[in-house]
Amino acid sequence: MDIERKIARLNPRQKEAVLHTEGPLLILAGAGSGKTRVITMRAAYLLHRGAAPRSVLAVTFTNKAAREMRERVAAMVRGGGNGSPVISTFHSLCLNILRREIEHLGFRKDFTVYDTGEQISLLRNILSDIRFHDKTFRIESVLERISRSKNDCVPAAAMASSDDDKIEEVTERLYPRYHEALRTLNALDFDDLLLFALKLFREHPAVLQRYRERFRYLMVDEYQDTNRVQYEFVGMLAGERKNLCVVGDDDQSIYGWRGAHPGNILDFEKDFPGTAVIRLEQNYRSTGHILQAANAVIKNNEKRMEKTLWTAGAPGPRVRIFRAANAEDEARWVADRISMIRLDRNLRWEDFAIIYRANLFSRPFEEALRKLRVPYSVVGGTSYFENREIKDLAAYLKIISNSRDDLSLLRAANVPKRGIGTTALGRLSVFARERSISLLEAFSRAREIAELGAKTAGSAEGFAGMIGRYQSAFQKRRVMAETFAALVEEIRYRDYIRELYKTPEAAMRKIENLDAFISSLSGYAAEEAAPTLQGFLETLALSDFIEEKEEKTGSGVTLISFHSAKGLEFPVVFICGVEEDILPHKKSSGTADAVEEERRLFYVGITRAMKELYMTYAGHRTKYGRQSAVNPSRFLDEIPDEALKRLNNEAPDAEDEERFARKSLAHIKAMLGE
Repeated sequence: MDIERKIARLNPRQKEAVLHTEGPLLILAGAGSGKTRVITMRAAYLLHRGAAPRSVLAVTFTNKAAREMRERVAAMVRGGGNGSPVISTFHSLCLNILRREIEHLGFRKDFTVYDTGEQISLLRNILSDIRFHDKTFRIESVLERISRSKNDCVPAAAMASSDDDKIEEVTERLYPRYHEALRTLNALDFDDLLLFALKLFREHPAVLQRYRERFRYLMVDEYQDTNRVQYEFVGMLAGERKNLCVVGDDDQSIYGWRGAHPGNILDFEKDFPGTAVIRLEQNYRSTGHILQAANAVIKNNEKRMEKTLWTAGAPGPRVRIFRAANAEDEARWVADRISMIRLDRNLRWEDFAIIYRANLFSRPFEEALRKLRVPYSVVGGTSYFENREIKDLAAYLKIISNSRDDLSLLRAANVPKRGIGTTALGRLSVFARERSISLLEAFSRAREIAELGAKTAGSAEGFAGMIGRYQSAFQKRRVMAETFAALVEEIRYRDYIRELYKTPEAAMRKIENLDAFISSLSGYAAEEAAPTLQGFLETLALSDFIEEKEEKTGSGVTLISFHSAKGLEFPVVFICGVEEDILPHKKSSGTADAVEEERRLFYVGITRAMKELYMTYAGHRTKYGRQSAVNPSRFLDEIPDEALKRLNNEAPDAEDEERFARKSLAHIKAMLGE
């Protein structure tokens, strides 16, 4: 089917958005309105009209979204002969730009990208260096403040604390030292990928102009989630041509805590005069009553752009609200209801989702589902990249790739143990610092350090020699996986794992992880035209950072938080714990803006439901070891009565209960062969 015929099948507003190709364009895409279809078709249409593929850039936030867009566009333009547009995440785009241009900013091109664990280790090292002994704060809180400062374009030198905020005071001291330490290590963190790309454009106009000339058509998905750095980066890249199309929904802006500014989309018309605004309001996901509830809730927000979701489909069942006695009663009722609905509707377990405010609320639901032997998966578990064996082996690869990455060297140096203890590492570090050399070079000159014993010095020099050999070996691109496997064997890492874990089963799981890690390098090398170790580490780093925000659902009933559920859909949804101090959260009740974000969070949860939606709250919850009375959320009062059906223990939904009972009896008889 050619592109014109596909466009003809769009609804009028979708078609208008696809055909508008010049000048600033804001596509307000309501939940379930087919925005991915529109943005991918618009990219394909630009190529159809003669735009060079490399001149069309589409930017989004997650690998999953970028992958889906690439696949859709490729299917539309297949046979066109011109190739595909550039479709990337923000971080991947900025990383690729910096790999080519970062020498303008005083870094070498072989820089390392540090993950969260490495950032925390670096901050702890800095605290130790400055002999900061205060233990009354979490280092993660300092890292969060540094991240927020970077996302808001606040440089290290400009960080200022308020007198009554201990975390800000500590952050003010650490941020400049952290900034300089990264530069010394030739490393960036994930926020730096965006911040340094913006710095590059600001300070080097010729570089900016080159990218402006290349990317003549710019599209940004999920624009409501952009922070200050992304907002300025996009604006600079759009330039005077202003061929900028942004797609988003201010009603789904739920990442304020991560630095997102809803004002970026609300003020787009002011920032880009002459903007065409197209509203996608026809919903293809949810039934009428679900949309009625969603519209009624979100219209109570004052800071929003007017839009009303509607469907050409059936109204469907009304939204059911259930009041439970307590958290355990709530969980039992939800688990029972899921079992009955599955039997009644002939659905799969995967068709159900339980959505709550945070993962700490999952426990009673897990227990209730287990008692009924209902399979489930909890979204938001430990990342594969957080496993010890992956971090250990990645540290080896990072020091091989970037010889100035002292932090990775410190992790790898004595794993497995080779007689280079904490005292020896301290002396090697002092030697490196006094001579302004890398720690790896200090290792190679260990015999010059009088305080080191001959055996320790020999181990350090041997380690440096091994890293040097593998730096050469990894230059042979097509055998990188074999080289990696040889490294694992040389350091006897499998034996180390077997000694470290108490049971053979635990050790085997870890060994399977490291074998999968080696295989991933093999897969990377097979897919890339010019594979490099640095390129593999980039893929690894971006997967670690971005995938943690693009949570995956597994088999069985999905247990998931509101934030993780964004972008997903399920035939039957249970939104649980809809109570004051939970939704809205007690920390959000002080300001109107915070309450509006909580309301947007509730709206996102409602619009995940396709056919049936249930909401539950408890009369009492355990707080500080005691049962305390709680109140239903104020947001429930915003849903009109005609869209609701209230259930409770005294007056159950009799019609449904009778039908479920008949169905259950028939099912039991069938199992007994009657």
